[in-house]
Amino acid sequence: MSQARITSIEALAAWKAAVCIFGDAGKDAICAVEMELRRAFDWLDEQAKHWRSEVRRREEAVLQAKNELTRKKMLPIIGKHPDTTEQEKALRKAQLRLAEAEEKIETCRRWAIELRRNADEYEGTARQLSGWLEGDLPRATATLEQRITALEQYASMNPGT
Repeated sequence: MSQARITSIEALAAWKAAVCIFGDAGKDAICAVEMELRRAFDWLDEQAKHWRSEVRRREEAVLQAKNELTRKKMLPIIGKHPDTTEQEKALRKAQLRLAEAEEKIETCRRWAIELRRNADEYEGTARQLSGWLEGDLPRATATLEQRITALEQYASMNPGT
C-alpha cells in the first residue's frame, strides 16, 4: 500500500470546492451553448423565411418590369421604335435583385447544413462531458469528501491512546 504525505486537509477541502465550482460552471456552459445553438438555428430559419418572401416579392417585380417593357414595345410612335431604355434598366435591376434574394436563400441553406453538422459534432462531445459532470464528478467529490472526513478523524486522534 502506498503512503500519502498529507500536509493540509484544508487544501484538499479547497480543491474539492473548486472541483464543485468547475462542475457547476461546466453545466452552465453547456446550457448556454445549447441556448446559443437554438438561437442560431432560429435566426437562420428567420433569415430563410425572409429571403423566400423576398424572392416572391422580387419575382413579382421582375414580372411587372417585363410587362412594362412589353407594353412600351407595343406602343410604337409613328415610324419609330419606342425608347425602352428605362424599362430595360428596370428589368435588369429587378432581375439582379431577384438573383440576390435567391443567392441569400442558398447561403442560408448552406449555413444551416454547416451549423447542423457542427452542432451534431459538438453535441456528441458535450453529451460525454455532461454525463461526466452529472455522474462521475459527483461520485468523485463524494469519495473526496469521505477521504477528507477520514483524514480529519485521523488527525484528531491522540497519538498516545
